[in-house]
Formats: sequence, C-alpha cells, structure tokens
Amino acid sequence: MNPELLRQKIDDLKNSNSKDLESIESLMQKRDVFSALSVEERATKENDIKGLDTQIDTLLKTIEERNQEISRTDKLLVLHTNSSMTKRNIVEDLESSNSTNNDAEIRERETKWFKTGKEEELRGALQTGVDADGGNLLAPQYLVKEIIKELDNQVYIRKYATVLPAITGYKSIGIPTIDKDLDDLTWTTEIGEVTEDKTLKFGKREMSTNQLTKLVLVSKKLIRESNIDIQSFVRDRISYKLSATLEHNYLYGDGNSKPLGIFAQTDDNSSAISTDRDVKIGTSSKDITYDGLVDALSGLKSGYQQGAVWMLNKSAIATLRKIKDANNRPIWQEGIQGNMPSTLLGIPVIQNDFIEDKLEATKYVGFLGNLKHFWILDSISMELQVLHELYSKTNQVGFQVGYWGDGAPVSEEAFVRLLPFDQAYSA
Repeated sequence: MNPELLRQKIDDLKNSNSKDLESIESLMQKRDVFSALSVEERATKENDIKGLDTQIDTLLKTIEERNQEISRTDKLLVLHTNSSMTKRNIVEDLESSNSTNNDAEIRERETKWFKTGKEEELRGALQTGVDADGGNLLAPQYLVKEIIKELDNQVYIRKYATVLPAITGYKSIGIPTIDKDLDDLTWTTEIGEVTEDKTLKFGKREMSTNQLTKLVLVSKKLIRESNIDIQSFVRDRISYKLSATLEHNYLYGDGNSKPLGIFAQTDDNSSAISTDRDVKIGTSSKDITYDGLVDALSGLKSGYQQGAVWMLNKSAIATLRKIKDANNRPIWQEGIQGNMPSTLLGIPVIQNDFIEDKLEATKYVGFLGNLKHFWILDSISMELQVLHELYSKTNQVGFQVGYWGDGAPVSEEAFVRLLPFDQAYSA
C-alpha cells in the first residue's frame, strides 16, 4: 500500500477523533447541568441522563476502535518506511502549535504576499516580524511543517533512522555509544567469586542543534506573472536543497558543527565508525563478487540484520544486477510490487545517489546497516524568511530557511561499510 495513503488514513482517523472529543466535551457539559439538580429533579430527567451516557460511551468506544486502527495502520507504515507517525514527535509538535487553524485563509493571503510583497495581505491572519534592514517576514508554521515532511520523503537515511524529538532548554544532549561490548559470562560455583567484567566501555557524543541555512532566489516577474503554485515551488526547492545537504552529511559529515557521517574518517573523533567495520567485497580482478557480499552479510550480527538495508551507489547497483550465483541464477531479486524494494541476499536494496559514484579501492560504494542505530536530532525551531527588499535591486525575492539538527551512528556494529577491491583502505 502506498505510504502516503497510509499517512493520510492516520491523519483522517486522528481528525475524526478530535471532532468526537469535542462532541464528548459538549455532552459532558450537558450532563454536568443535570448533576447539579436535586435528587427529585434528577429522577424526572433519568432518561435524558441515560441518553447522554449512552452517547458518550458510544463515542468513547468509537475513538478506542479508531486508536486501534491507527496503531495497526502505523505498524504497516513502519514496515513500508520504518517511519512512525505515532511515535515521532516532530510533526506532532508542529501540528499542535499555536498557529491559527484557518489554513485556507492563511494560504490565500500567503500566496498574495509572495506575489505582491504587500504586508497588508497578511494583517489579521499572520503574526509577522519586520526587519528594517533586510525587509524579512516569517512564514507561518504550517509551511515549515510541510518542509519537514518533505525532508522525510526525500532523504533516504531519515526514512530508516531513529529521529529524536526536539529538545527544549538544552544546547546539546549526550548520546551514549557502545565502544566495546561485555565479555562472555563465566560459570561459577554457588559461593564462588563473580568475575568482574573489564571490557565493557561506553562512549558519548554530544549532539547539538547545529544550524543549517539555505537561500533560494526567485524572480519577482516569475512570482507575479506565473500561474505556478509559488508556495509549493518554494517549499519543494528548499526541501530539496536541505535534503541534499543533510543526506551528504549523514554519509560524509566530519562531526564538526555538523552531523557525523557513516563514512566519516576522523582520527580525533572516537565516535566515528572504525575501519574494522570495512569489508572488501571484490578482488583485484572483479569490483564486486558474490563471496564478498556473503562476507559483508556475515559481518553483521543476526540481531542487526532484521531491519537492515543495503544502501549503494549507482555503479554498484549496475554491477550487482549482473552477478549470478554458482547455479547461474541472478542474486538480485527485483521488487514484486512497485512500492517494495529489490532485495540482495534477502536484504532490501536502496540506491543512494549521494554516495560517490565510483568503484575505486579507496572509495566506499555503500554500506550494509541497520539505520535504527543512526540517530538524528531535529529541532522544530525551523524558520522560513521571505526577503522582499534585500534583493530588490536584482528584481528577486529571497526565501531563506534555517534548520537546526545533528546526526550520528551510535553503534558501529550495526554497520558494515563496503569497499570494492581486495586492497586495504587508505584515507
């Protein structure tokens, strides 16, 4: 089933619950009036009270049934996208913001504002902040909410990662990492001394709300005269630019005021995945071999294999589609349905065009990993500024977005990084 249809179904069920809760509140107020009556008066209104109780109980039962359906639908959504609409707080927080609920009126006024730059189009509908030097105004929260939803749709790693809710009142939070696991337990006699473990070692990486900004310039003539949906155009362009930057840093970021990437090679950052997690999946004569892929899968513990994905560059995908096993059967299994990914050795495969498209000894072609162990910290303090005056000399309008967030792998054993040739990695 299409993930967007699943999300829409969950939204519709939640909206129905909200309406029924309002009805329950109204019915409860009516019942409270009866509660204030004397015993004799209540006796004359007994049927009315029972009728109210029946209506309230029916609505409560309906809401409970919807909640069960929401839970089932959300579980199905997780199977499709590994992204939950009930456990993640980012969009929920934005949904419950104090912005006005009259979205239709806001959108109409916003469109006029985008096209004309006249502040009076906003009065009565939006709270605006005016910068005398730059002439900027803040767009409403719903547009920011849509940008964040677009990020989830466009950035592959976000779809599978653990996205933490926004933090309030803290500049950073410490994320625990397991640098070295426990030794095996030892057998002891009933009164024997218990052996102390000295191998378990925890680390910590500070995750901060690092700032990421992007500016999109659009011709005033295009905005004023074109029939395009200017709000969707701006949202899509900003979402794409943010997505591209975030995805690249989730892969290659060095962790210095930016996310720490899966392929990061930093000598001074103990939180980076070490080269011990690199597997060579080819030989000096072949870029990628069947045996090399088996070795890579064997390098991931079974507990991490459930929910793991292959994330590979375009050249690796092209090569894999041609590889056959010992019985001359393709190891690549095409997805049966359009919304189901292809599989390799039973693990879903995703082509990530942000992974450098090369098959060279020192270049990672991708990774096999369980991205639940890649954590992303989002801040909902995203803002969108519309700059009318700053670029008036060039007859353009600037749309600038500010995003704050971070990301990092928290368990290196959940990842196997893939090198194409039978050569040692050299940075």
